[in-house]
Amino acid sequence: ALQTARGARMREAGNFDPTLIGEDRQVSTDSPVSSPFSGSELRQRVLSGGGSWLSPIGTSFTVSLAQTKTESNAPFTTLPRERRTGARVDFVQPLLKGFGMAAVRGELRALDRELEAARRRYEGATLGLSADVENAYWELYAAERDLVSSRIQRQRAAVFMRDQMLRGRAGVAGPGAVAAARTFLADQDAQLLDARLRVRSASDRLSQVMGISPSLQDRLHCLDEPAPPPPLDPLPAVLERAFAANTELKAAQQDSAAALARLRKAWWNAWPSFEAFGGYGGSGLAGTSRPVVFGSDTVGTFADTDFGSAWDQVWADDFPDWTFGLRFTMPIGWRADRGERLRQRGGYERARAALKARRLALEAEVRGAYREIGTARATLDAMHELVAASREQARIGRLEYQAGRATAYDLVDLEAEVARAESRESQALVRVARSLTELRRLTQPAPERAP
Repeated sequence: ALQTARGARMREAGNFDPTLIGEDRQVSTDSPVSSPFSGSELRQRVLSGGGSWLSPIGTSFTVSLAQTKTESNAPFTTLPRERRTGARVDFVQPLLKGFGMAAVRGELRALDRELEAARRRYEGATLGLSADVENAYWELYAAERDLVSSRIQRQRAAVFMRDQMLRGRAGVAGPGAVAAARTFLADQDAQLLDARLRVRSASDRLSQVMGISPSLQDRLHCLDEPAPPPPLDPLPAVLERAFAANTELKAAQQDSAAALARLRKAWWNAWPSFEAFGGYGGSGLAGTSRPVVFGSDTVGTFADTDFGSAWDQVWADDFPDWTFGLRFTMPIGWRADRGERLRQRGGYERARAALKARRLALEAEVRGAYREIGTARATLDAMHELVAASREQARIGRLEYQAGRATAYDLVDLEAEVARAESRESQALVRVARSLTELRRLTQPAPERAP
């Protein structure tokens, strides 16, 4: 998208570059004649050149130079070899439609804004990729943490199953306790398989976000643990930083500015066309002359002048010519240009609404992440306390079961509570880490300018 925007801007800017033109044309014509005054052979060579330029206010300038060498076998021409030169400057100046920077360079200004918006979106994509990698990393961290918990629970279930089978053989435990142990072991086997699949999926997801191919044998592992929640600045300061640095908001601002530039261009170009035009130039003549006899009169002399003499006549303004006029054009109904102005006004209003929506969405996202981080420490403390309490409760339950004061069903429920508490703790850790990542993405400036 950035390359496309850069190419579109370069293409539009190229319309305002000066243009040079050069031509070397040779003509050879043999024609049948029906008059003794006409020539049957014409040899001509034309060298021409010039340039054109469109000024920032809409003035179009054209400069042209030409020299023509013509040879003819007409019997009564005094210049069988003729050399002509000419130079001219022409201009067209719009006075209504097409006048001024807004009308002439409105599209270029809009593309400048769109190029800046593309740069901002590139920076936002860079930040978004970093955030996606971090989030995928913490998802893998939580999945590996749950896998460790599932393995421990499965080992406990296997020990509990073996204990119940021994107690059943000894006649201490009944069939119900053995069945409960088998159910608990089967449930832990299923949860362990699910945890392994989640770890593998999280590893593949992280590999995909990083841009590497997931291996069929190896998988990625997490080495770091989530950092504790840092102290936060006041919410107004965080919101102000987000409004100043958020790349998506800046891109929406540039889109709105581009739509405004197109609206101003359409507003100027909705007027009828009223132009002043004109030009000034000169010409010169030289060549190889000869006398021509008409009865008793002789016209012309022998002479040979080159193009330098003809150009001297041009620069000396010996044969000037000029043009000036006014041109007015107004289509009946006058709907096309006014319709374009209405269309661009709609685009501008839509861009303004999108900018407002992006600002409101950014504020809501920042507030949500801020609240999540603000309660993160208390949430994590509560989750840690929940896990510790559930583990202690399960330890006491195992002692009471061995003492005969609790049933196998009670012990299975306590072990399940431990697994649920550890899973909630992992989810809380990941949720806090994601909130920190999201708040950084929303508020921090881009690490570097887009290329």
